[in-house]
Amino acid sequence: MKNKLLVLTAILLLLSTASVSAQNKWKYDFSIGGTYNSGNISNIGLRNTGSVSRNDSILSMDASYRYLYTEEKREMTNQEFGGGAKIDLYQYSRWSPFLATDFVVNHFKGYDFKISFLAGAKYRIFTLPGKCDYSLSAAIVEDYVNYHITNPSADTLDGFVARASLRAKIKQRIGESTHINHTTFYQPSVMDLGDYIVSSVTKIENKLNKHLFFDIIFSYEYRSIVPEGRKRTDIATELALRLAF
Repeated sequence: MKNKLLVLTAILLLLSTASVSAQNKWKYDFSIGGTYNSGNISNIGLRNTGSVSRNDSILSMDASYRYLYTEEKREMTNQEFGGGAKIDLYQYSRWSPFLATDFVVNHFKGYDFKISFLAGAKYRIFTLPGKCDYSLSAAIVEDYVNYHITNPSADTLDGFVARASLRAKIKQRIGESTHINHTTFYQPSVMDLGDYIVSSVTKIENKLNKHLFFDIIFSYEYRSIVPEGRKRTDIATELALRLAF
């Protein structure tokens, strides 16, 4: 009886450890903050984001959403809803293939909707666990855009574009509680190099306690070809509180 009890206890401990280990692979983020926008939209608004991710040495995945809203004199001046998902194979290896998708709806920016599908691979240049991670990636992108047209007589743009995508990404820890994450994309059309998109996001993460972070985020996007009446450049600066667990 004593031996059976010891075996049962050992099994329960192993199951408990496995359960905790599995739970630790899942991460959840939720943030809310204020954002200042300039470009197609020039105002101050509220932005909410959320994500769920699972990190594994073999298969990693994440899904996220984002929502932006601004109002002036009780009139909506900007509203955006977007989201995305990504699957990485062997994320922590030198080479890592991935699949991703992203979509956005924002009439004020010129999109009734835009959806993108990516397939490519990441090359990890240099990494020190917990300190820094530098990588490059290349992918093929299929963009489908339904433009929000304000002038029906204007020339219409092709709603489907195949693009190449080159991305540089840097993660760097500064001190004990601050990280800098920077990502830059260059995405030219495979049929017309004059049609390209350049975008970047720089995030400074400041850890306040185990689960609470204060983030400073700077976003930039340049589109070489836009519908008539739209601007090529959009810039946003955001200050946000984020819960991570």
